[in-house]
Amino acid sequence: MHASPRFVSERIDPEPGTFDPAAMARGEPGVPASFQWRGQRYRVARTIATRRQTGEDRGDTYLRRHYYDIETSDALRMTLYFERNPSDRSKAKGWWLYTLTLPDPVIETERLALRRWTYADRDAFARMVADPDVMAHLHDFEPMSDAEADVALSSTIKRYERGYGDWAIVDPKTGDILGESGLTLLDDDEVEIGWMLLPPYWGQGYASELASAVKRHAFESLRMPRLVAFVRPDNDRSSRVALKIGMRLVDRFVNYDGDEMLKYEIVNPEL
Repeated sequence: MHASPRFVSERIDPEPGTFDPAAMARGEPGVPASFQWRGQRYRVARTIATRRQTGEDRGDTYLRRHYYDIETSDALRMTLYFERNPSDRSKAKGWWLYTLTLPDPVIETERLALRRWTYADRDAFARMVADPDVMAHLHDFEPMSDAEADVALSSTIKRYERGYGDWAIVDPKTGDILGESGLTLLDDDEVEIGWMLLPPYWGQGYASELASAVKRHAFESLRMPRLVAFVRPDNDRSSRVALKIGMRLVDRFVNYDGDEMLKYEIVNPEL
């Protein structure tokens, strides 16, 4: 499955002083290095292609738009354009986001897909980590504020530099985000496998389907030797998922915050 472009056609706000001076010296607008869209900052990682659109007026040909196909630092593909000569003379020149393409899936299962989180998912991510039922057994066991969610999303995106991380669970048919599943490198160099779903999607076998696919990706594609999972004793759902994907209970301990935890483990049989 490959992601398809979504038509946006909304104005963006380039950050002052970030324009490409070399392009501007050639008489082009110079794609900005960063810009704001819907209250979120995006940074241009690379320009993939450029093109121009011309128009005609009373037999004269004129340059109407400069298009830029770009990739942002969070792996979004966007088409931006600079409206040099708006068809409506009352409109000012300016920058627009024309289309947006989300990252292709990293993992696909029979019903779902896992892909990178992006800053375009900010609202969906914030809703997920603010849900008290989702967070009852995770992290600090409390919902996150909007500010905490922004920090967590930024950290999640940065961790993809390792080649893996926590991915958004997506329904390929609707594009809806159902939760998150993936891999986290811990301070002691262990890799934790995790999963969480929004309450409407509980009880449908999604967690074990995804956890099994993530485990397979970790062992077969990333060649990881071992995975661990940490579960609160009262989280029967997650314990069942851990056992279903072949993990075994190896420890029961009290963490630094004084919370009792269960530790599950599975070893790569091919290594």
